[in-house]
Amino acid sequence: MRVQWLILVVVLHGTTLACAVAAARSGAQGSPKPTETAPAAPVQSEMKLGSDAFKSGEAFPVKFTADGAGTSPPLRWDAAPAGVKSFAILMDDPDARGFVHWTLWGIPATARSLPEALPRDLELKEPAGVRQGQTSWGRERCGYWGSAPPPGSGVHHYTFTLFALDVAVDLAPGATAKEFRKAIKGHVLAEAKLVGLYERKEGKP
Repeated sequence: MRVQWLILVVVLHGTTLACAVAAARSGAQGSPKPTETAPAAPVQSEMKLGSDAFKSGEAFPVKFTADGAGTSPPLRWDAAPAGVKSFAILMDDPDARGFVHWTLWGIPATARSLPEALPRDLELKEPAGVRQGQTSWGRERCGYWGSAPPPGSGVHHYTFTLFALDVAVDLAPGATAKEFRKAIKGHVLAEAKLVGLYERKEGKP
């Protein structure tokens, strides 16, 4: 009986010693580090783009299309993000493979609106420093040219996109839409959209 008791003591002692060694080794290696998380992305401004002539998602007034005067609509925006150095605008038709009707850049960081019927000059006097580029019609049509969807092609969503940029874009007037997109790539702090709906029925020019 005494021999059995001694054997039991030896076994228990050996088990305790093995656990202690394992714990010591674990402590030497150190506790696992918590998983590192990527830093949160910068919070973007709730910038909004609007117009006194129409509301986003509603009918685009005829006067701003090729069936009217074809002049540019008035635009306004707010809540620009911190660090903005300039603004730029692109107006295109996603229902016509992104056909571009307007690009302009160099809008001052202090600006919060553009008036109606901007001239089609490559460089504007007011706001000073603003430049305009080509439409998808090519070099012969720079500045704003109103929407002209094919008759019977359904409702088109003419989309104005305002870009808040962290640079003053160095781009020559009359640049293409491709050059415009390349110039602002990687510099957009925030963007806002305004959509006007327009449709030409069958029989319209």
